[in-house]
Amino acid sequence: MKLAFKVLKSSLLTSVQDLGRFGYQQFGVPVSGAMDSFALRLGNLLVENPPDAAGLEITLAGPDLLVCTDLVLAFTGGDLQPQIDGEPAPLWQSLRVSVNSVVSFGHRVRGARAYLTVAGGLRVPPVLGSMSTDLRTPLGGYEGRPLRKGDALEMGSPAVALSELLGRKVRVEALWEYARPHELRVVLGPQDDCFPPESLQKFLTESFTIAPQSNRQGYRLEGPEILSHPGAELISDAIPLGAVQVPSGGKPILLLADRQSVGGYPKIAVVISSDLHKAAQLATGDEIRFLPVSLEEAHRLLRQQEETLAHALTS
Repeated sequence: MKLAFKVLKSSLLTSVQDLGRFGYQQFGVPVSGAMDSFALRLGNLLVENPPDAAGLEITLAGPDLLVCTDLVLAFTGGDLQPQIDGEPAPLWQSLRVSVNSVVSFGHRVRGARAYLTVAGGLRVPPVLGSMSTDLRTPLGGYEGRPLRKGDALEMGSPAVALSELLGRKVRVEALWEYARPHELRVVLGPQDDCFPPESLQKFLTESFTIAPQSNRQGYRLEGPEILSHPGAELISDAIPLGAVQVPSGGKPILLLADRQSVGGYPKIAVVISSDLHKAAQLATGDEIRFLPVSLEEAHRLLRQQEETLAHALTS
């Protein structure tokens, strides 16, 4: 393995993430992994990595990184104005970067989380089969924490010669617009019967705002109160990625990558898998609306997204 980067300046929250830690939720271990797995997978496609190779997830503001060897990298996800040696760097394409260059970031333009992937993948000691960082435990990643000044990141060997990776770009058709207000499609349930019709109507017709008390575990939503039937208490059960649970106070919580494995609040709906990357790009103050779809439609949209990924590159 080679040294890929040294951290010259830390950032708000940058962590090593892959697609997650599966098979341990029965022991209370969160899946974690990239909030926007679609962006991470596209980044890995650009640099010929396996889909689950580890990269950096950069939230709202980025670090300064010294490049320690010639490499090929890609920036995907939210636009945080990536730069190489002070010059703007494009998103959604592979880029050759020379040793001693400095990768940095400017202001947030759109989205909330950017991803940096490198040919060969970043390498940290795997924990329970994954390199992803669980910030709450802490577990995995770089010592179970966000990156800070002085950290050094290693990389694996690229799958092909770096020259073969140049010129790769993501097709425009594979990308999505960061529209406002943000619309997230949901399948109702599994406990939508715990809510009266007026609560269901509010949930599906009114807007919510991402509250400041939000993180990778989940977004707290400000807006109309979504009250359940009196006494609608549950034995704790499994919490899927994207579940919208509603505590007794009526303020929904959208549960995400670092969510707990079980919970006892009723879940009014679940964001469909093909819209989770949109949820990942939200930040405090962003407005969202929930749109209902059938389970069959959710399956169709996921197949469509996977087909998009299979033909995402121009070369």
